[in-house]
Amino acid sequence: ALASGYHNQPEMTQEKFKPSFLDETKTLFRTGDLGKQTAPGIIEFMGRKDNQVKVNGYRIDPGEIEYQLTRYAPIDRAIVLPVQVNNQTQLSAYCQTDKTLEIAEIREFLAKFSPVYMIPSYFIFLKQFPLTRHGKLDLHSLRELRETGKSLVNSNYVAPRNYLESNLVSIWEKILSKHPIGIFDNFFEIGGHSLLLSRVVTRVHKELNVSVKLADFFKVPTVAGLATLISQTQYNYQEPISAIPPQKSYPM
Repeated sequence: ALASGYHNQPEMTQEKFKPSFLDETKTLFRTGDLGKQTAPGIIEFMGRKDNQVKVNGYRIDPGEIEYQLTRYAPIDRAIVLPVQVNNQTQLSAYCQTDKTLEIAEIREFLAKFSPVYMIPSYFIFLKQFPLTRHGKLDLHSLRELRETGKSLVNSNYVAPRNYLESNLVSIWEKILSKHPIGIFDNFFEIGGHSLLLSRVVTRVHKELNVSVKLADFFKVPTVAGLATLISQTQYNYQEPISAIPPQKSYPM
């Protein structure tokens, strides 16, 4: 399932497609994967020759995301690293800035230039990146700061107040396999990522007959915000007469 070259890019084709060392009449594609032959017909995978990572089935170059983040004026420098959350690889963005920034606005900005699966699930803002005693970027300390970022999540559970919020919470809980989810919990900070986001949008359309744009979801990544957005007239949402009554909220 591999093409014979890059369309109208002969230089890149020449760089990536090389004659096979086993048979010069055939061609090999230089993937960027690093391996070694341990026995005839057996190649051991050693990692990557570049900084690409695989997230949710997509091969991603964090440098591309870092470049887009630094185009967002208040961010002076950005580092994007893969982190493990609930046995899944997700992206965490560390942004050096002395300004107070809104994550929703950054996600909306990235969505203009990058596919949804390249938008980080977590954002950590720092005035200065941590350095090692030798003056190099301390990546280990950055990864540990991702845990600190959990404190940004609203720890007070608030139950659904109406029929729409109740249905949205039910969809989120099924897709995220998490219970309970409050109406002010941030989708991306409770384990959500791009592929799950697409599933949420699909389920909302199927169960509530409402088409929500991915870009709008980035603006309001909470059940409460999404419910308010859906209730707006452009979505033509009609709440049924048998809507459930508001439920009591309580702290967790």
